[in-house]
Amino acid sequence: MVRMPRGCRGCIDAHLKCDGKTPCARCKNLNTPCLRQTRTIEFRDQGPALRQKYQSTSQPSSCFSPALDRENDPPLRSTRSNAQYLPVTFPVNETVSHSLSVTAASSLQTQVFSNFVLSTFPCYFKCTETQVPINWVEYVETRRGTNSCFDWALRACTTSYAGAVHHDQRLLNEARVMYIQSLRSLGGLLSNPSTAKSDEALATAIILAVYEKHHCTDANSWLKHASGVRTLMKLRGPSAHLHGFGCAMYIAYRSFLVTEALVSGEECFLQEPEWQALNEELAANNAKLPDSSLYTDVVERGFLEVLKIPGHVKQVRRLLSLSLEERARRQPGILQNVQAARAALRGINTEFGISVSMRRAGQNARRSFIGPSPNFFLDGYSALFASGVRSGLLILNQLVVALDPAQRASIEMECQLLSGDSCSSPASSEDSAIRPLTPPYSPHAPRLVVESLITPTYRKPPTTDWMDHIAATMGMAGVRVSLLQ
Repeated sequence: MVRMPRGCRGCIDAHLKCDGKTPCARCKNLNTPCLRQTRTIEFRDQGPALRQKYQSTSQPSSCFSPALDRENDPPLRSTRSNAQYLPVTFPVNETVSHSLSVTAASSLQTQVFSNFVLSTFPCYFKCTETQVPINWVEYVETRRGTNSCFDWALRACTTSYAGAVHHDQRLLNEARVMYIQSLRSLGGLLSNPSTAKSDEALATAIILAVYEKHHCTDANSWLKHASGVRTLMKLRGPSAHLHGFGCAMYIAYRSFLVTEALVSGEECFLQEPEWQALNEELAANNAKLPDSSLYTDVVERGFLEVLKIPGHVKQVRRLLSLSLEERARRQPGILQNVQAARAALRGINTEFGISVSMRRAGQNARRSFIGPSPNFFLDGYSALFASGVRSGLLILNQLVVALDPAQRASIEMECQLLSGDSCSSPASSEDSAIRPLTPPYSPHAPRLVVESLITPTYRKPPTTDWMDHIAATMGMAGVRVSLLQ
């Protein structure tokens, strides 16, 4: 670290000796802010903690040979750089100009962002980073020295992350200033037809949305960002997200679009034919990769089924509000659609269990792993994806009960089995994704309530893997569905 003059900024600029107090006598007499102290922010290596957190306890110990977890083992998929969490130290100096501070932060931008991503989206990022033409860390690497709205959004997230790590309110305040500056600059991009649909605009909107999810200005603030991201994606069209960085942006945010649709009470636009075709083409492209397997195929098909759930919820909620005559006329067709969706997701649940077993058997035989991601990331992602599938099944089960109470007994047994296997919600161990069904033989008509778990009450700081839970569960960990009387 560079040695800096002692004293507050005002005394240093005036070439006077500072008494070292806070505030010093000179600043107190002049009634001016007394700014001082050179500080160093250290980003600690969280690799061991991630290994301990995501290493499966149910998998045989032979699958976790130290040879499989060495950071220097070459990836099977490609020779692209593999993002790692590394200690980073840089000065945040209150005595130098703002432009110099920005330059210093920019020079470390890629690694600091890598640390942020591997703390916030560890499993989801590591298991998708080489499935896209250019991932987020690689995109940030190409932007060294730039000072655009995207970079300000990036700094807002990483500075907020540093503030959360060190419990430093000043850094959190600085992050908010950067967030506002990025938001204003983004407005300029969106007002220009030539840049409104650019990668820069969408990437900035996504980064700002992630920032807002962690900080939650109010209960609906993240929904406004999600609505903006949805609008930009629809304006760009599916083809813009098939290649290049557009593909990485789509993969990173699509789960949150499912959460947003559920909370907003609308269908997810990704179930429209042209977007379904995009998902199918992405799955087909993954199938051509050297290490493709049943595992990756089932994951893509599982997402295609889960993204239809908001539409089913909307239909059932609308049906329950109709008169008895109108409801009796429309109910059979809607019930049939919900049951078909439940059957499809049940099949995905079974196939995924088989694919995980096959992957583990292959690991034992080859003493290696699929792709560049160590086992603890793949196991963590597998557990979260399976939890998302089960949460989707629980929601569909509630829809069936709301439409056909005669099936309650069998569905309650299935729900108990599914709930027993599910991961706990990110809100708390008591706040499961699904509340108990309305009491049997209730004299009142049932109603479905969808509650967002991305609120000031439930939010988690950027040092946690809360976002990873929502992304890897296909948006299911961001909501709570209740069937009430």
